[in-house]
Amino acid sequence: DIGESTRAIGHYQRYLVDHPEDFAARLEYTLLLGERWAFKGGDRRPILENFEILFSAQPDNLRVREKLAMMLVREGQAATEARRYEDAQQWFERAIDVQPDVGTASYHLGILYDEWGRHEAAFESYVAAALKRPPIPGLYLRLGLEYLERGDLDRAINTLELVDELRGTSTYLLPRMHCGLAQAYQRRGEQEATQEHLERAPSDCRVAG
Repeated sequence: DIGESTRAIGHYQRYLVDHPEDFAARLEYTLLLGERWAFKGGDRRPILENFEILFSAQPDNLRVREKLAMMLVREGQAATEARRYEDAQQWFERAIDVQPDVGTASYHLGILYDEWGRHEAAFESYVAAALKRPPIPGLYLRLGLEYLERGDLDRAINTLELVDELRGTSTYLLPRMHCGLAQAYQRRGEQEATQEHLERAPSDCRVAG
């Protein structure tokens, strides 16, 4: 209930004025701010600022690290959409520092570099993200097609196949995956596999030969 959430937020705001060191109260307050933002939108800065305070107090708290990194990635995405590329880079690099064992921020940093025209840096970010094996089908599509472009056919096939393994109920990436696999198998001289994937690729998919 939004009304109850708003009252709770007000309660925590008043409480934290006199008890700023209460970690549990600040965490609950910040999570409530996040829930309200998810429903109503608005200013994300108070959420981010409070997660930074929580992270400073308990840098090893996994829940705080996850939430802070998520908010940092969201800021980076917003900056990317606004074409504020240097700002976006800083947000994503901060997210990587906060949660280095997860590849999400590296993936979005790669998208940023691609849009920025820094394609070698994008490739390096995609590789760094994939090493952490995040369940992001789009990452493996981008990386697999890049391996294909570079002539690394075995890595291209192995990487593209992850798109299908990790897609869940989403199928929109599969046609491009099948086109990439058809092109890779064609270049390896495997005609049966080429035709199998070509039949499931978009009509404008082209293979050499």
